[in-house]
Amino acid sequence: MSKGFPAHGGDLEWAAERYGLTPGGFLDFSSNLNPLGPPPRALEAAHAALREAARYPQPGAERLRAALALHLGLEEGQLTLGNGSSELIHHLARQMGALAGKRRGGGRGEGDARQGRLKVTVAAPAFGEYERAAALAGAETSFHFMSPDDRFSLRADKLAEAAARSQLTFFCNPSSPTGRLYGREELIPVLEACRAAGGILAVDESFMSFCPLREAAEASLLARAGEEGLVVISTFTKSFALAGLRGPGWLAGPQGLVARLEETAVPWRVNVAAQAAALACLEERSYLEETRAAVAAWREELETCLADSGIFEVFPSRTNFLLLRLAPQAAGAGEVADALGRRGILVRDCRDFRGLGSGFLRVAVRRPEENRRLVAALEEVRKEMGL
Repeated sequence: MSKGFPAHGGDLEWAAERYGLTPGGFLDFSSNLNPLGPPPRALEAAHAALREAARYPQPGAERLRAALALHLGLEEGQLTLGNGSSELIHHLARQMGALAGKRRGGGRGEGDARQGRLKVTVAAPAFGEYERAAALAGAETSFHFMSPDDRFSLRADKLAEAAARSQLTFFCNPSSPTGRLYGREELIPVLEACRAAGGILAVDESFMSFCPLREAAEASLLARAGEEGLVVISTFTKSFALAGLRGPGWLAGPQGLVARLEETAVPWRVNVAAQAAALACLEERSYLEETRAAVAAWREELETCLADSGIFEVFPSRTNFLLLRLAPQAAGAGEVADALGRRGILVRDCRDFRGLGSGFLRVAVRRPEENRRLVAALEEVRKEMGL
């Protein structure tokens, strides 16, 4: 949490208490979900599934796993599902931490304990659950920082050096919170370094579905997820706006690792409504096509308006949100976020992202009329605060 702000966006109850409005009274730019909302068929399927609320769901969501594997072109044994991608991030870190502990053997001294700790590298700025999962797994965590001053470009050689000293490396592509998309070839040296060291590169592709189709095809590592040393994580949460159902999330990787994750996972982790909604989403052939076209157009309009305001530097994005840096003479991001919150508009203060300071905000791309409300409110804030 950053100076009273939540660690994640979308906390409407917190906002209602802070700003004196009802939870339903906010226009939420702090959570970066599909602006089209959930597919109607997914909502209908979830509602119908509630008739089965008195029954347990399949322990490992086996039917959904089979359908998703077919959809992704993977073997069933390469996939495991979870209650959102966050659960899978934590489960992977715990599993890797347990393996690191076993490798230290029977030593009991302090040095042996340090030797047996999981070593994690996080490419930052990044989703905070990578660091939190590593900490809860007892890991020693280091960070490879990408700088806003060069538009968060990746020095693959430097990240590869860090990854070679770790058992687990997290990388988000496209990046959250920056929106930058990295080409597959940029990550190959990192993957090779992880594999040579016996470690794993975990690539979070939760926002890949928002990217232009050709660019996504040239960036995604999903087709290689069966290889040793690589896992790809994603979720239905973002692309299909199923945050309240927690996705579900999924992890693709080599079958041996996936089998270990399945053996140590809790049963019934994907509820009946989430399973039904996800199955319906897989039948939505045109939904993501419509999403990509709409998000690209709406993002371009919003980016232009925000850049023209003179308050922000707007970082290029290929996904459904924009990272903003306040001009040097402006107030801090928290003050701007609070001024907007009092007007019923929520944005993401980015101070708790490692590698970003007090001058960064992230805003989701929403529908054009909503984006214009944000721009108008920012103009009011600019005049009020003398920005």
